[in-house]
Amino acid sequence: MTRVVFCAVMALLLSAGLLLAAIAAGLWYSTRKSRKYWKLLARIGAVALAFLSALTFFVLFLFSGALCGRYDFPRVSSADGRLIAQVSEKDCGAVDSFHSSVQLWRDRRGLSARLFGKQENSTIVFTIGHDPRLLALEWKGAKKLLIHYPNDSERLAEFRCQSQWDDVQIECIAYTPDYNKPVAQMPPVKRGFW
Repeated sequence: MTRVVFCAVMALLLSAGLLLAAIAAGLWYSTRKSRKYWKLLARIGAVALAFLSALTFFVLFLFSGALCGRYDFPRVSSADGRLIAQVSEKDCGAVDSFHSSVQLWRDRRGLSARLFGKQENSTIVFTIGHDPRLLALEWKGAKKLLIHYPNDSERLAEFRCQSQWDDVQIECIAYTPDYNKPVAQMPPVKRGFW
């Protein structure tokens, strides 16, 4: 029930923002040929309405992150521990399908890790519209990542496999999934701006 209310509030905010923007534009242009006094008042009102419209869209942007969640699966390190790969899933509700991806990054070490954080140059190297629990990551040595994915994805437009990132070779290997086997549980969901 709360999700329905949240979606209704988001739709109301979107409608209010668009209506305020339309009124502001109409007020600005309808008084172009008016006297200076009325023109000045109308333009001040139009600027105020445009500001309120922008504020409404900003609030909409802030709270839209609360609707979607993200599942981050366990990280998989390369043989030397410098490179990290991770499967993630963006979930925006029951009516939305899967949006799975694989991120790849280098781990910083030493003083730079303390100053700037451990994650360096994060890049999405693989996307697919399929259940993320069916993706498997495997490192072959320190510079080759194998991504095993199911070959029966219905959303081919969302499929992307990058073959190289920096000095890392990426190989995407399709397999036929066995749906009789149980799949792992999803990790805890993260909401908001993660």
